[in-house]
Formats: sequence, structure tokens, C-alpha cells
Amino acid sequence: MTTEIAIDVHAIGSRAGGNETYYDFLLTWLPRIGANGQRYVFYHTDKLALVGRPATNERMKFKQIRPQNRFLRIPISFPIALWRDKPDLFHAQYILPPFRRYKTVVSIFDLAHEHFPEFFHPVEGLRARLLVPGSARKADHIVTLSEYSAEDIAKTYDINPEKISVTYLAADDDFFPRDKYSCRAHIKLKYGIGDPFILYVGRLQGRKNLVRLLEAYAQVQREGVAEKLVIAGKKDWMYEQIADRVSKLKLDSDVIFTGYVSREDLPIFYNAAEVFVFPSIFEGFGLPVIEAMACGTPVVTSFGSSLQEVAGDAALLVDPLSVESLENALRRLLGNVELKRTLGEKGLRRSKEFSFQKAAAQTASIYERVLGGC
Repeated sequence: MTTEIAIDVHAIGSRAGGNETYYDFLLTWLPRIGANGQRYVFYHTDKLALVGRPATNERMKFKQIRPQNRFLRIPISFPIALWRDKPDLFHAQYILPPFRRYKTVVSIFDLAHEHFPEFFHPVEGLRARLLVPGSARKADHIVTLSEYSAEDIAKTYDINPEKISVTYLAADDDFFPRDKYSCRAHIKLKYGIGDPFILYVGRLQGRKNLVRLLEAYAQVQREGVAEKLVIAGKKDWMYEQIADRVSKLKLDSDVIFTGYVSREDLPIFYNAAEVFVFPSIFEGFGLPVIEAMACGTPVVTSFGSSLQEVAGDAALLVDPLSVESLENALRRLLGNVELKRTLGEKGLRRSKEFSFQKAAAQTASIYERVLGGC
């Protein structure tokens, strides 16, 4: 029996880091290895975002949802489209549309909006706190990205843990060790970055803890560290605080903002870096950690939330609320060639424990269970 699975992939094209990667993974892998009899309809908001993606075939098709405005898309556009298309199951992002007459799965990657509302635009944070709890309770099943998030959702929203499944993200096949000097040459030619550097990748927002990273970097630089600090990612809420701290610390010539880096160049940045630092205060997974590890780059990241779970023993873990903890990790790693080599090797092994193929098979199995095996 054929069942039709509708999936909201509006994050594709948003340059929203791990969120975009997750839905790109669904779009790429589900039609390849999803359960027999499942057909997929991917609802997107911008057809240009699908350029270069797989073509429509007997297992998948694309439909554009308008308008792009989320305040209209979820309560109006989706109910109309789903009433018209009549899928057997709808997979939503965080918030379910009203007027449901189909089975539902909702992806909730983390509850940062509950625990750290100060890191969100007031309107966006309020919207999430009002609508996500109800969606979590009403959905037939919840998918998240770490055991930490699964436990947090169950506890915070008083939900049966059996209703929540974990499907880990992974680094895709483009992330692998490459020749460092060739990668540096490419970065110098294209981005004008010729010096050795410490790397951060992710959105430029308050939750990512970049102000403390800048303070730690300023201290070790005063002590003689020669590496630049490269911050790669899209500007986001509270970016102004980051730019202001660079100015106050007089780091304008030592901190380089690249803006959003394409997926083609991202593995080259990881390979060119001396060290990758991801000091986020709260994450549901932390995909850049696994991507850096897959490139053999030594990693510094935070303990707590999901990052400790994802990194295992393959990274230096720091207290994200302590500038001194970040300083000590940078000192220890940058000055120790053997430790960098050891962490790079451990990270490479750790990254191989995560698989998009496995996650896709798990996701298809979740759909089957929710649909009652039909």
C-alpha cells in the first residue's frame, strides 16, 4: 500500500545551519532508502532554494507554499495545501498547522526558547513558547537530534518519552581530511585569509557565546598567539554585541568575519584551520562539531546541553560561561602539536559513528509506526 508523506522543508535555502542541513538530508536520503510504499511531498517556500536538488521522480515531488511569511504560512497556507493534497502524514518543523486530519510528526531540535529566551527576538521567542508546547503534545510523534533534547522535551513539556525518537545528524561525504596547505591556498586566494587561524562556524547570535570567545581570544593573543580568529556564518539576533566587542577589544585586524560560507567551501575552511572552536551555551546537536571532526580538525566545545553527548571524548570540553576556561583550552591546544594530532584522530573516528543513511532509515521507520504499519 502506498502512503504519502508531506514534509515541511522551508528551512532549505534559509542558510540556517543545522536546521537547513536536517531537511536537506531528508530530501536527499528518504527517497533513496525510505520504506517501500512511502512517497514524499516536500513543501518549500522558494523554488530557487531547490536548484541543484534531486529532480521529481516516482518517490518524491516538490510543491511551493506561499506566502513565505511564517505567520501566514502555518495557520493559513499549510491547512489549505494539506486539505487539497490529503497526505497520510505531515512532518512539521516545531509548530503544527491547525485543522489537522492526518497523522503528524514534528521536529523539535531543542528548547533554547524555553531556557534562554533572552537569546531570541521577543516576538519569535514568544511565538515559540506559546505554540511549540501544544504542538509537541498534539503530535503523534516527535523527532529530535540528541538524547539530551529528548529528555529535555519530555521533562519540560511532560510528554511520554516513548513518543520521542532521536535521529542524529552527520557530516555529509564532502567533509573529509584534505591537504591543509592546499586548503589554505584556496582560502587565501578566494577570501584573502593568508595567516593560520582558529575557526568558528555557525550563526552569529547571542546563544553561540561569541562574546566570551572574543574575550578569551584577546587574552591568548596578548600572550603571543599568532593565529587569527575566523568567524564564519550568517548574522543573526544580537550580532551587534559581537561586532561591538571586537571594536572594544581592538581586534579589528585579527578577527575576520567571512559571512555565510557555501557548503562547497565549508570543508576547506575546516581543513585549513588550526583549531575549531564551538563554545555555544545551548544546542540540540551542534552539527559543526561533527563536520570539523570529520575533517580531522581538533575541536574545542562546551560541556552541557547536547554538545558533550555529541563530542564524546574527542574534543576539549570547556565551561561556556567561563572566559578563563576557554582561554585555557586555546592555550593548551594551540601550543601542543601532539594534542592537536590526537584530538584530530579521535574526532575523525567519532564522526564515523554518525550516519545520514541510518538516520533516514530511522525516520522512515518512525513514519511507518505512526501510520500503524500501513
